[in-house]
Amino acid sequence: MKKLISFTALLLITFLSYAQFGGGTGTILDPYKIYTKLQFEELADSVLNGNTYIGEHFTLMNNIEDSVTTPVGANFLSFNGFFHGHGYNITLAIDLRESPIDYGSYSLFPNLGSGGAIDSLSVTGYIYAVNGIVGYNYGTISNIVNNLIVSYTQQEFSQFVALMGGGVFGSGICNQNYGTIENCKNSCEIHGNYLGGICSSNLGAIRNCINKGVLTMYNTQYDCSGGGISYENANDGLIDNCKNYADIIFTNNSFVFCIGGIVGINSASIINSFNAGNISGKVQELGGCIGCFYGGKILNCSNFGNLSGNIMISGICGLTGFSFMKNCFNSGNISGDSLVGGISAYTNTSDTISRCLNIGKTNGAAILDFFYESPTQPTELSFNFYDKQMCRSKGIADADVSNFAEGKLTTQLTGTSPELQEMLGDGWSYAEGRYPIPLGLENDSIAIVAATPVYLHFETEEAYNHVDSVSKNFTVGLENNVTWDEANGRVSFSDENVTLLSLGIENLTVSLGDYSKKVRINILDTEVSTTHQSIENGISVYPNPVGDYVNLSLNGVKADKVEIYDITGKIISSQLLATEHNQIHIENLKPGMYLLKIYNKNQNVTTLRFVKN
Repeated sequence: MKKLISFTALLLITFLSYAQFGGGTGTILDPYKIYTKLQFEELADSVLNGNTYIGEHFTLMNNIEDSVTTPVGANFLSFNGFFHGHGYNITLAIDLRESPIDYGSYSLFPNLGSGGAIDSLSVTGYIYAVNGIVGYNYGTISNIVNNLIVSYTQQEFSQFVALMGGGVFGSGICNQNYGTIENCKNSCEIHGNYLGGICSSNLGAIRNCINKGVLTMYNTQYDCSGGGISYENANDGLIDNCKNYADIIFTNNSFVFCIGGIVGINSASIINSFNAGNISGKVQELGGCIGCFYGGKILNCSNFGNLSGNIMISGICGLTGFSFMKNCFNSGNISGDSLVGGISAYTNTSDTISRCLNIGKTNGAAILDFFYESPTQPTELSFNFYDKQMCRSKGIADADVSNFAEGKLTTQLTGTSPELQEMLGDGWSYAEGRYPIPLGLENDSIAIVAATPVYLHFETEEAYNHVDSVSKNFTVGLENNVTWDEANGRVSFSDENVTLLSLGIENLTVSLGDYSKKVRINILDTEVSTTHQSIENGISVYPNPVGDYVNLSLNGVKADKVEIYDITGKIISSQLLATEHNQIHIENLKPGMYLLKIYNKNQNVTTLRFVKN
């Protein structure tokens, strides 16, 4: 009888184990199968009841379109198993406002335990109010795509802050990472006080991740800080080959602090990463890569975004101290009220800034605005350069320092010359027709666009055009299949050759695929070789450039009519020619290039060009 009872119990247990979820035994070869919302929430309820599923496997068999409303576990109830999404999507509608808990619980998996893993999953719908997929990660998160939408207003968020009794962290993939996050992508907008596009606080490793979700900072009574990849990168944290394409925006006029295109506050390592987002607002300590750099290192990183703020604004790092920076590149335009630098704005003590390149325009220093020189822990600057035709500022504050922070011509900073490679060293990728790109980023289209040059005219290293004073025709880079365009019709392109047509501001755009870079130039003069332009048959126009009228001399050529066209081919005016010497009044024409077409019995004799000042 006992044997029968035992056998019956064994059969029941076996049946129940196979009846769990949608089938499977939880092994890697026969994982538990999840088909429906009810089966997924069965997993959620089981973890809430204390089952951690150490070493057991789950697999998603299809998309779950009925909205899942229950997280898998809680802050102190971890999931330690393996959840394989196989590229399928789960729709979420998680809202726990009625029971205020640690913000980590506002995630699909509040706690992923050591040894656990989640992979190959996408999510849509919403999580109120923190949009991370994992709250606390001690395991591995890989190949996750966050397509959630923001589901609350700023007023609702303020109420949420009051409910929580403090500032709120927000992230796209994970709130706090102690494990590994790799190959993940966030497209969801992130709202809060302390924000990271991928992770709020990173103490583990983040590799090969992309953020495209805009970060919106709700500046309440609490401070704000954030970064395109992570708000904070600390301890032994590593951010490797990560990319932020999203802007960071602010909702009111209160100051925010420590904002970075990659990381807000850093004391660990960042390598081979870049920021392409734009950041503008009332900000202190703003950097294209790092806002506040309190130790650690940043290697082979770039900023391509435009930045504008108040104090300590820089292309790479806003405020630094006890930090190591090498092989970093800035192409963004940087502006602020004070302490503005192309590479760093303010160094505190014992910093190393080496082999960095700035080609962006700043209204402060081209490399470093201010550094505190400690007699016992001095700052080390070596072999940092900027393009003095693109950036009008000097290297350090108001001066260049040879081999420390020095300006060079565009031609000296492009190509593959031994001199350039000796200047910047072996941490860069060199190629003809572009600036060097930090190693590891050279195959990215956006990096190639950023490194595409405008070759303004120069005669010597001391006599050259710069972006705010263009007076001579110039050339542009065409390598890598980039294309160029202009916004205001003040220049014309013929392959790599650019001809100046009229005075004023022109915005040039170079594009490759989905990416583009703008270069703003100010044309102060147009290049004309002589004041008297002639052609072979003897007809001439002078002076050139012209003011209120242009003189046309036929010099014996029979012609009876002249027409004026703009560069688009639109006819502006027409008049008969009665003599060999004619004065054509053009005081009503806008500045620019025009064409004179001379006719004899309706046959075009010749076409002449003139420029109206």
